Amino acid sequence: MDNLCTLFKGIDEQIPANLNNSEYINKISLSLNNFCPLVDGENDQKCNNYEEIVISAFITLVFHLKNEVENDKLVKYGILWLCYKLNQKTENTIDNLDEIYNKYIKGIEEYVKGSGDHETYNSCKDIINKKIYLKTIGIKEMSKIYEALKILCKLYTGCNDKETNYANYSQDAQDFANNFENLNQDSSIIGNNSYREILSNLFNDYDYFKNSCAKNCRYCSDIPTLPDINLPKTYVQDQVESSGVTSPNSSIAKILIPPLLIFAIPIFLGIAYKYSLFGFDKRLQGKHLREKLKKIKKKMNDYI
Repeated sequence: MDNLCTLFKGIDEQIPANLNNSEYINKISLSLNNFCPLVDGENDQKCNNYEEIVISAFITLVFHLKNEVENDKLVKYGILWLCYKLNQKTENTIDNLDEIYNKYIKGIEEYVKGSGDHETYNSCKDIINKKIYLKTIGIKEMSKIYEALKILCKLYTGCNDKETNYANYSQDAQDFANNFENLNQDSSIIGNNSYREILSNLFNDYDYFKNSCAKNCRYCSDIPTLPDINLPKTYVQDQVESSGVTSPNSSIAKILIPPLLIFAIPIFLGIAYKYSLFGFDKRLQGKHLREKLKKIKKKMNDYI
């Protein structure tokens, strides 16, 4: 985690989002240029725009992470960074990771074949394919999650550097907790298995930080606790239905109503029959005639 956050910080300093393409070309370091397209007729590689530079940096990032113990999780974090960097450019029209893979990562393979980085590319390709190929993960949603990761990295690096002046520690921890809670309430995040899995990784890394790294920080106190990750409503409904659980009221109704009907119907019919025997119907008819005569008499008086 520490290594990843350090890599993010170093790459971000080299690829700010507010430059034009020519400025990027002049600014990019050789270390991030390894997976740029080959220049026509030459052996040199050169990225021509922001997207190509970001993709080259991403593959370089994956290469540095592939031997880490937690490489699976860290590569997911690398994908968060990739989505965030691409989303920083407002003119970027790419919506999901599948488009990134087809347009850039798969597209540079022919260029890399002729370079000395071909073996490095191949070693990373399987990792990239498993995480990106045919994935319709959204760039904007992943960018939201990266905002939380960025704050978490700030906490990790601040703690490990043992900055005695890290007075904003408590505020940064609260900012992460607030950001996490917003993601946890976002149906577009918790309703997607891939996003929720990354959210779970963030939860665990924050929990580890709280229980371990925070002990080394001078100003580390009052660290907020994260809530459990919410489950999507559809999942909860499916669990209830599959378990056969119904509400108590509906269960009682199903049990009581049929017997009540069995007893009530004969009683009702018996009462109706009884009133019929005692001339109940005739009394109703007599009452109806008396009311009708009163109305006729009233009309006659009105005419007099």
